[in-house]
Amino acid sequence: MWKKKKRPGHFDGVVTVLTKLFHLVSPKCVYFGLKDAQQVAVIDAMIKDFFFDLHLVSVPTVREEDGLAKSSRNVYLSEKERQEAPALYRALKKGRSAVEKGERDVSRVYQLIEEELVQTCGEIDYIEIYSYPELEPLQQLAGQVIMAVAVKFSRARLIDNVIFHVPESGEKHV
Repeated sequence: MWKKKKRPGHFDGVVTVLTKLFHLVSPKCVYFGLKDAQQVAVIDAMIKDFFFDLHLVSVPTVREEDGLAKSSRNVYLSEKERQEAPALYRALKKGRSAVEKGERDVSRVYQLIEEELVQTCGEIDYIEIYSYPELEPLQQLAGQVIMAVAVKFSRARLIDNVIFHVPESGEKHV
């Protein structure tokens, strides 16, 4: 898991806080945004592992007109950074498009995403391509896939992702 590498202990804290909250409140349904899809996968696993009797609803990422994922962090971007920030989503769409056109080499897709991101004034924190929701590294692109990126700008670190299905070889694309 990429955040575990970059921010050790982060999800331990999330799981602890949510476990306490779920025990106190006993919700029947919880809603979490797919903007942080890794967190959604961790919470889903926690709900199953601890046998919580509740339903997790994954809420799609909400975007600005230019494709930038809406986030409270966006206000910390300079004018130039705000103009460049939609490159995160453009890069992810470029990677997904290549896969949809038949590219299956993970390193090539990674390279396509990186080519788009290096054009920003931000520093690439990570580019990851994993199975979803298992969050396992992929040797071959197949099944449910997440492509995720993080870019550090001067005062904000932005994350974004796309999740989509890649047909197995021989599987008909619908």
